[in-house]
Amino acid sequence: MAPEPHPDAPARPDSSAPTLLDPASPAMGERILEAWRRGALVLPLRDDEAPLRLPGLHRSALPASLSGRARASLAGVGERFAAWRLTPQENAPVIVRIAHVAPEELHQDLAHEIAALTLIPPGTGPSPVAVHDEATTSPLGHPYVVTTDVPGVAAAPEAWTGAHLRSHARLLARLHAVPAPGRGPVSFGQEPWSAVPVGPQHLLAEVEAEVEAWRSRHGALLAEHGLEPFLEAALARVAGIEDQIASLDAFCLCHGDLCSTNILWDGADPATGSPCVQYIDFEWAQGDDPARDLAIIGGRVHGGPWYVPLEEEQVTRFVEEYVGARGELGEVPAAVADVGALRERMRAWTAYERTAMLVHVASRAATRASHRRVLPLLRDTLAEELGIGG
Repeated sequence: MAPEPHPDAPARPDSSAPTLLDPASPAMGERILEAWRRGALVLPLRDDEAPLRLPGLHRSALPASLSGRARASLAGVGERFAAWRLTPQENAPVIVRIAHVAPEELHQDLAHEIAALTLIPPGTGPSPVAVHDEATTSPLGHPYVVTTDVPGVAAAPEAWTGAHLRSHARLLARLHAVPAPGRGPVSFGQEPWSAVPVGPQHLLAEVEAEVEAWRSRHGALLAEHGLEPFLEAALARVAGIEDQIASLDAFCLCHGDLCSTNILWDGADPATGSPCVQYIDFEWAQGDDPARDLAIIGGRVHGGPWYVPLEEEQVTRFVEEYVGARGELGEVPAAVADVGALRERMRAWTAYERTAMLVHVASRAATRASHRRVLPLLRDTLAEELGIGG
């Protein structure tokens, strides 16, 4: 019997197109292999030597062959994507990430994610290979991205050590050495920041819009779990840094979702003994405040596989390592060198990001046991951070 299509999958008006499949199903693995065998997963190169529409991408970033025999295995299923590892017979593996949520639940178009990968420093994360963001023409029936594989495994939050934090801080400094003019997506072409608004930057309006969306979509849920005070507290925290955002001199390329599940570890550096680290899943990557990436890893507000529990002293050392590493790479922007202001923005980003995660976890708690287990700890630690009583 054919698998049932994923409930969030978009409708296909073309009856001759492939049947929609659950992105995490074995049948999808077969569909990926079929598309690869006939050379359709990554379309043939054009005159500019770019697959699909990645102008300027060097051919060396691509597998030597874009078709033929291969193996496919499900590498993991996250909150929004199923990731498949495709291993061609004579090439290094690539990762095919397929959204398993409705397009409107994605932070941005997949093309922006792949465009961001063209800017990251070598050794920071995967190289871009392809993007197919139109479901109606996709050989998989869903939008997808293809990148090179990144070796390593994520460490459980309780397994993180001071050495892990130091390596993460230093790699993050390298990523943030890519400057950006403000808050906004990366675009293809000669002007990668052309979609970033000109002039003073803002955050509060974005958070206000998100909060209104949560209220509209999850009104009953917010009432059931008593989450309205969290929304108000997050808004207040963000309002407190709006002037800083407007005058910030430190915008850079940010990952946007550097929780522990998106940080991979692969042995130790032979020269230094430090853990080797890279980042994956740049779904949220854009120009932004570096405090955003610094805040997401964890701290006093934690829960689930995403956040590392950290005492205040550990966060202080993490930030000091990061600022020091930025200094080794060049001039440190004033908004980063001012650690007090940086930490204040980190606390505001924590309030915003963890409140968003709290709403997300609560919305899935009724159907997912894992989220049901995480919910009380995430809620309690965030309530303590925001000063919300029982």
